[in-house]
Amino acid sequence: MGQIAAGTGAAARWRAGWGALLIGVSAVAGCSRHRPELAPAPSTANGGRSNSVVLRDNWRARVVVDRSDSIILTLPSGDHQLQRFSRRAAFTLTIADDGTATLRLDSLALKPRVSGDAGNPIGAVWTGQIAGDHLNAIQVSGGSAGSAAPLTTLVRDLLPRLPAGGARAGLAWSDTSNGPVRVDIFSGSERRTSTWAAGSASPRGGSRVLPVTVREEFEQLGTGNESGRRMSMTSQGSRSGVYYVTFDGRVSDAQLDDSVAMLISITGTRQLVPTTRYSRTSVHFFPLARGQSE
Repeated sequence: MGQIAAGTGAAARWRAGWGALLIGVSAVAGCSRHRPELAPAPSTANGGRSNSVVLRDNWRARVVVDRSDSIILTLPSGDHQLQRFSRRAAFTLTIADDGTATLRLDSLALKPRVSGDAGNPIGAVWTGQIAGDHLNAIQVSGGSAGSAAPLTTLVRDLLPRLPAGGARAGLAWSDTSNGPVRVDIFSGSERRTSTWAAGSASPRGGSRVLPVTVREEFEQLGTGNESGRRMSMTSQGSRSGVYYVTFDGRVSDAQLDDSVAMLISITGTRQLVPTTRYSRTSVHFFPLARGQSE
């Protein structure tokens, strides 16, 4: 087996300031994704069901997201390269009385730092509409919208997908989505299956919360171009995570773990580049009162 080297070998850069890792001529890697339009879907009213938890209208929070990635590349020489990245993003979340949801990107920090940024996404705003059991029509504007677009997947994953009638201890539900997907430089399609379950209520951070777990499996196919080279990719991945939802309908925090195996084929050279990424994402919600500054 080849040697594992940290921070040496092929050069990597992050496109648009978040999760798009590109490797040069001999290797390409990365697993950040844009999900299909099917998105985490809070319900907006509890219909008098005191034992069910739904996400409420009319609340605001500062949302802090920390993510770390460990990426293992198998280079054409047979050697392995280990790369590590971490980043922190802060958003302001507002859900209005009419179900309009907005998230504004307030800050973004990357380690290691990235030079030659394609644009500054700070100030970008994502707007969607909570309707029925879907968060629909998410659009990004402001800041450098082009460089902010890769963050749309992150925005969609900040909230759990609760059933329309609300979640309660012992309840399980599932959904399947199919649609277009953007994975780094690759455009293609994705099929994703999600299974959700609500656990038993417990105290957490001074509040009583309902833990909502998720398990996802997905497959992706796509093609792309980098430095004049045409490439194709196939990937399989899984996600496990838990969201903690208070009984007054707010999310307090979440943790998500991802594992993705990708095989990249470089057309014309017949090179195959196996890549594995392990990611951990922690999300914390800090409530804001109406009119309170961030």
